Amino acid sequence: MPTDWRAFAGWTAAWLLLTLVGATLLVRLDIAARRADFAADAADVHRQLGQRAAQHDAILATLTLLDAADAASDAERPWDRLPALYPQLLDVVRKDTRHPWPARGLDDAEAASRALPAPLRRAVLGPVDAPAARYWLVVAGPTASYAMLVDARRMAADDTPLHRDATVRATLHHRTGSLVLQPGPPPAQRPQGLTAGFTFAQTLATASQPFELRLQRATGPAEWPWPRLLAWALASAAAVAALAQWRSARVERRRGAALARLANAGRLNALGELAAGLSHELNQPLTATLAGTQTALRVLRDDGAGGVDGDDLATAREALRLAAAQARRASDVLARLRRLVQPARADAPHRPVSLHAVVRDLVDLLGPELRRRGVAVELRGNAPPVRGDAVALEQIVHNLLDNAMHALEGSAAAHAIVVTLDHDERRARLSVRDNGPGIAADALPRVFEPFFTTRGDGLGLGLPLCESLAQSMDGTLTARDVAPHGAEFVLSLPLADPCA
Repeated sequence: MPTDWRAFAGWTAAWLLLTLVGATLLVRLDIAARRADFAADAADVHRQLGQRAAQHDAILATLTLLDAADAASDAERPWDRLPALYPQLLDVVRKDTRHPWPARGLDDAEAASRALPAPLRRAVLGPVDAPAARYWLVVAGPTASYAMLVDARRMAADDTPLHRDATVRATLHHRTGSLVLQPGPPPAQRPQGLTAGFTFAQTLATASQPFELRLQRATGPAEWPWPRLLAWALASAAAVAALAQWRSARVERRRGAALARLANAGRLNALGELAAGLSHELNQPLTATLAGTQTALRVLRDDGAGGVDGDDLATAREALRLAAAQARRASDVLARLRRLVQPARADAPHRPVSLHAVVRDLVDLLGPELRRRGVAVELRGNAPPVRGDAVALEQIVHNLLDNAMHALEGSAAAHAIVVTLDHDERRARLSVRDNGPGIAADALPRVFEPFFTTRGDGLGLGLPLCESLAQSMDGTLTARDVAPHGAEFVLSLPLADPCA
């Protein structure tokens, strides 16, 4: 399988896994929330039915007490008004010596109630009509007995959760059968799931009506939070796509960086070869120039040059002396350049060098260019001699000053460069600071990378070369952005041995 297809398959599998995990969590949370709501509603229904059942016991007990205290006449019949007050009571009847029970089975229930001890006498359950969801409740009194016909479907109030949620199937279960309080939706319309759904079963807290309340609410995939699941799937796809894009970009950046390093290494090698060739080629004419200049100086010192005017002779000697000095300096620079492109030697000679003198000489050398650009250079502080190479130090400081001058181009503020020298017990520091635009945050970490430059005409070799020169002298070169304007480069070098 091609690499692209393998990557696509891998990211697709990651998306599917993330979607599955998130969807499982969403479904479980949704089911848990709906189960909690169902349990709260079921407890509310159970409490209301228990209260109604206890109310039935209280009504029958009150009737027997009133009958014992003052037997009611047939004309009054106060129990006939109870169905109007309690909708679940379909009928209330009284049985005495003159009036028998109107339904079968009530005699047995009366006998069961009368068999209880007088202090514990209570109503007992009579005949149950399961298909009609009705049952009789009978209590035996001292002078007369009472019975009430209860419609179980009306025991729950209209505002109960049972009536608000028609998807719940509710029954009162008894050994003689089940009274259906609410049938719930037809089987064809119930959600199909792997379980029975949400269930509740608890017996009413009354001894006279030992019904077990059973509630069931079917649930299944049809009730899952599909909009949220779809949103999660889309969000997961977006997240995986963003991660894939980021990873792809990262791989491309690494690849580009590797190619750039290879290219830069090739360019550095080519530059090394070029520098070595230039050093070799230029050393010969410089050597010849130095030899010719020294020969001319010796000739001018001879007395045979008496025909030349004294002032002209002195001027010629001074010019030749300066030419010889510059030829030696150029030869030293070329030699140093050649050593840079060759493997470093651990025994390279380092001598005491005065940082103050190096800065002063370079400021003097760059004086015309500084004045032309309108740049003022201020030298602050001093430091003991450092252990290093004079030519290398000149190259470093020259490059730092030159960069500072270029950084000030186009700056609205007064152009200024501050060079500060200080030291501690072991090292000396040289700081070059300008008040230009500073170094951008994204460019600061790369200022010492070869070939990285913010100047349109730059090669990006100056600062890397300075850093290499500093490291060859056991020193460091660092850069930082100075708020609100400017940049600062700090060169740190070890102090020279006082005995050297």
